[in-house]
Parts: sequence; structure tokens; C-alpha cells
Amino acid sequence: MLKPKLNEDGTVGLSIGNESLSFTAQELDEQIARLARIRAQMAEKVPEKPPAVETVIFNPQYFIRTDNMTKAALLSIRHGGFGWLNFELPPQEVLGMRRTWTDIVDKLELDPSSNFYEGPERRSVKPH
Repeated sequence: MLKPKLNEDGTVGLSIGNESLSFTAQELDEQIARLARIRAQMAEKVPEKPPAVETVIFNPQYFIRTDNMTKAALLSIRHGGFGWLNFELPPQEVLGMRRTWTDIVDKLELDPSSNFYEGPERRSVKPH
């Protein structure tokens, strides 16, 4: 098994047995992307159903681009470890997501004038 470690110089060290390599953030991003491409080609596919929730990225950055010719949307979501993940959504999926998000807004009774939970920092006690 690979043993990762964050080095003092900001690189990541990966060791297996007596061998070890160090990677900068950019080099590590490139290796992760290569591994992801190979993983996508494996006979054992990624499960259709998501696993149990272990970690959550709170309020990730995202960006949406649209294509008027194809009526598709490109959804990019930023993950702190995996970088920007890009998803092309065809028109029928965009419409399905619209229905889903409308249902969520209704179910949660969201109103833009409400005071909403703003993040994990609100859980800590603030000094007076």
C-alpha cells in the first residue's frame, strides 16, 4: 500500500516498501488525473449508488457554462483534493435537475428573505 506524507517543503511523499517519490501539487494533480483515467477504464466500474457519507465539502465553488447550440450545460465543481471536476449535462438532465431543485426548495420551504445557516463555523461558540 502507498504511504503518503506531507513533506516540510510542501511536496507530498509517496512510499511503498523502500521506494519513495516526492510530488509538487501540480505533479500530484497530474498523477491523480492519470489514475482517474485508468480507473475509468477498469472492468470493475464505480458503483452506481454513492457510498455512505464520510466527508462533505461545504459550499464548494462551482461554475456553469452553457452551449446554445447543443442546449447542454457544463457543470464544474471544485474539490480541495481532486481539483475541478467537470460534468456535461444534456438538456433533458438540466430539466430534470431543475425539477429536482424546485422540489427541494419547496420541501425545505426556502425563502430568499430567510436567515440561513451559513456554515460549520456557526457551530462554535463565539466570544462575547
